[in-house]
Amino acid sequence: MHKLLERQLKKLGPLPDLPGLKNFIAAVDAAYQQADKDLALIERSLELASQELTERNRELREDIEQRKQLEVELAQAEKLRAVGQLASGIAHELNTPIQYVNDNVVFLKNGFDALSALMLGSIDQVPDKRQRQRLEFVRDNIPSAFEAALDGCHRVSEIVSAMKVFAHPDGADFAHADINLGVSSTLAVARNAIKYLAEVHLDLGELPEVECRIGDLNQVFLNLLINAAHAVGAKNGEGGPLGNIWVSTRHDGGRVLVEVRDDGCGIAEKHQSRIFEPFFTTKEVGTGTGQGLAISRSIIVEKHGGLLTFTTTPGQGTTFRVELPVLRSERRRTLATSADPRAGRPGSGLYAALRPVKC
Repeated sequence: MHKLLERQLKKLGPLPDLPGLKNFIAAVDAAYQQADKDLALIERSLELASQELTERNRELREDIEQRKQLEVELAQAEKLRAVGQLASGIAHELNTPIQYVNDNVVFLKNGFDALSALMLGSIDQVPDKRQRQRLEFVRDNIPSAFEAALDGCHRVSEIVSAMKVFAHPDGADFAHADINLGVSSTLAVARNAIKYLAEVHLDLGELPEVECRIGDLNQVFLNLLINAAHAVGAKNGEGGPLGNIWVSTRHDGGRVLVEVRDDGCGIAEKHQSRIFEPFFTTKEVGTGTGQGLAISRSIIVEKHGGLLTFTTTPGQGTTFRVELPVLRSERRRTLATSADPRAGRPGSGLYAALRPVKC
């Protein structure tokens, strides 16, 4: 008998033995039992509906975040494509006049060398001492001026070549590319942003060509280099001593590895789990959008099937490690971060006997 009905009957005391009373009580008891079942069914239905609504709400939030991320990536890609086309055009326009200047400096240098041989005895015969000293000064210093001018032309030519490589627009399809050339050209483009903060040590190993979109990878390398420079600057302060950035590449089986290590401020423990989140940044307002590492992770993991991991020690520095499959058929489906976003082997042994590269 239902407990509620039983309590009600106890309040009434002894029941008279009336015809049909037992049947009536049994019918009321059955109604109570059915009401309990209906209530349990309603509660279960509400619980399932609540769970379904919660799950749908979560999916909608994820869809909204993914759409926002996609919009940011598309806007960034369009911006970079426009900047790349502009930079490529500027590099092309600069190449001709720089080559013209270089050729003329070489001509003038060769001509001066020929004239110097003729003037060697003539200068000594000039009677005026002051005039003779001036001619000797010009004769002795013009060669070094020619060398400096040629060196300047060579450096400008290197920057122009790096800009042409860095800004070359990618096609829609993947193509085989030289990762070392991408790293070198990106470093040349980022030189001005790095040279006042850190000295770069470059160790480029022998690599096979990688099937990739090199323009996207250059963007990743640029983000990692700029972040490393900012980390060094944050540790040493404005006007402080130069820090160090180590960049290395090597081939490991079917993968190409690129590591960027710095001796900067490192990443605080409370920030390490969020480092790849879109819009998350530890930089001051106006100096960072929080999109660099998020976009880099998307490029490496989702577009190229690789891995982007990091190891860090607060106050000592950070190492970012890019792993890329050489061929698209060997693309990894593993996410760049597991439960621990720093997952990945540290890059030991890659930085021995590095040669410094002045930025």
